[in-house]
Amino acid sequence: MTDEDREHLIGNITTHLCNAQKRIQLRQTAIFYKADAEYGRRVVEGLGLDAREVERLAAMSQEERVKATA
Repeated sequence: MTDEDREHLIGNITTHLCNAQKRIQLRQTAIFYKADAEYGRRVVEGLGLDAREVERLAAMSQEERVKATA
């Protein structure tokens, strides 16, 4: 992807997730972070989430992450 494509992707994701419940934002952003830390960090910034919390959630299993954000 080009830098411009990445910017559009982050913009689209944050636009769609901004109205989701915070627990959903945290879960999904943790998954993005696990896939690629830079990708996750940019979504975290776009949504105004706590990066440390997302990193902590990313280190968990899916089951643990769901329990932690219930």
